[in-house]
Amino acid sequence: MHTEPHPLLPGSPDLHHLHAALGLDDDRETEPRTGRPHRLHTEDGAALEARWFEPVGPARAVALMAPATGVPQRFYAPFAQWLSRRGYAVLTLDYRGMGASAEAPEASMRDWMLRDLPAALDAVLARAGRDDHRLPVIWLGHSLGGHALPLQARLHEVDAALTVGAQLPSFARWPAGVPRFGAWFFFRAWVPLWVGLTGRLPGWTFGGGPDLPGPAATDWSRWGALPDYYRSDPSMAGHLHASNWRGVAHLWCIGDDWVFGPEPAVLALQRVFEGAPGRAELLTLHPHEAGARRLGHFGVFRRHLGERVWPHWLQRLEAAVPALRR
Repeated sequence: MHTEPHPLLPGSPDLHHLHAALGLDDDRETEPRTGRPHRLHTEDGAALEARWFEPVGPARAVALMAPATGVPQRFYAPFAQWLSRRGYAVLTLDYRGMGASAEAPEASMRDWMLRDLPAALDAVLARAGRDDHRLPVIWLGHSLGGHALPLQARLHEVDAALTVGAQLPSFARWPAGVPRFGAWFFFRAWVPLWVGLTGRLPGWTFGGGPDLPGPAATDWSRWGALPDYYRSDPSMAGHLHASNWRGVAHLWCIGDDWVFGPEPAVLALQRVFEGAPGRAELLTLHPHEAGARRLGHFGVFRRHLGERVWPHWLQRLEAAVPALRR
């Protein structure tokens, strides 16, 4: 049964898309475990479960699918399968403490962005090859998986990026009134309360899905209460590499994603790349353009909705990146 969110808690009205894809409600739509298993090893010794989705013939490009907060890699299997049929080799992964990599319960968001995703990007760059035979590399980021992009030390080696609902989610970027108070309440009171009581952030407390490790929830809470999210944290300053961006980034804002990715928060991520040699373009998708009543933060990754949108997104990116047209 689907319930509407409490006005002060971030239960997105489109969470049934996530629940159904993961088999968490009556509308079961679980994806088979497709793709070739692969194990990633991070610089601090963590082992992460990942999967390669390879094309039948030679790959035309290599892509990394960077997940959102608390979302297991199998949610992105339809998108990865679809891309592989178009000649893209795609790597998906579960962050430490999540999904098939759940053996590291003390995982933080810093770990996810500064250790797990760099290990995945290393694997993607290795798969792409070197020198004249190097394939183009694409970063596909959903939510946190998108706002981790400026933190990558090898950012200058990424040719293109496509992000969905990726943002710098400081509470002041929600619309004034109840939405902004709800975001403030969530970051400043709700998350610390439940982490203090349980040591984790139970999935039901933010609308559903897997529980979050306590350190990851604490990072989310602390940064969300700052004026510019992790950019306001002095300890993160040395990890910002946005000025090295040389590629083309399409940052997609979903028109009805008012809970997790309001447009001002997505725009804030675009502004991180200002002054870089590359381009970062803010684009908006409204539900009616996908023939849907709602898309929200998760809907576009469901196969039956995404296949109406993914061709347009990919064609637009390929048109903007000459290396993808070869």
